[in-house]
Amino acid sequence: MKYAPVIVLLSFLWGAVYWIFVTDHPPDALGYPHVRAELAQPEGASSPVMYQGGIGRDRHIQVSGAGLFFGLVTFVGFSMLIAWGCRTRNAREEIAAFYWNLMVMVSILFMAALITMCTVYQSSWDSPFEPHYLGAFPFGTTLMFLGICGVPVGFIALYVLFYREFILPKKSQTRFEELVAARQARANQPELDS
Repeated sequence: MKYAPVIVLLSFLWGAVYWIFVTDHPPDALGYPHVRAELAQPEGASSPVMYQGGIGRDRHIQVSGAGLFFGLVTFVGFSMLIAWGCRTRNAREEIAAFYWNLMVMVSILFMAALITMCTVYQSSWDSPFEPHYLGAFPFGTTLMFLGICGVPVGFIALYVLFYREFILPKKSQTRFEELVAARQARANQPELDS
């Protein structure tokens, strides 16, 4: 039962991959030749070399649900792997509770950034030529930079700030040093006997 969450997560991940592979894609999902013929197929080219994407709704509506599900499962897996590396068994109870609350909040922010980014992208389908801006970039791009790329800094900060408490606690380091010393003593023992 200890590995049940991992088995469930991997099942969801493979289910998402399967869902993406069996989804029908429109014929121009990867783009269609550029409207300007001299750019689409320049002189000497035997096939189109420049494609344009068109409107996102036409290309992505079939896989938007599967992609969001795949992204969420991947982020949950990432958060679980980060949490798996933390040892709170020997930590003080109040600090462990504080740490896990922060870990869950960063994980929720991570997934909220993905959901918001996908929602903003899907809402841009209604008016693709009038994007909403947040700062210098369209809203979805800003969420990508600040959310998807920025939130993992929270995991790094937790790792650095609580390193001595959870990643390599004092008791674990002491036990490790005892094991190394015992191994060295055993390795030196045959030399003393001979």
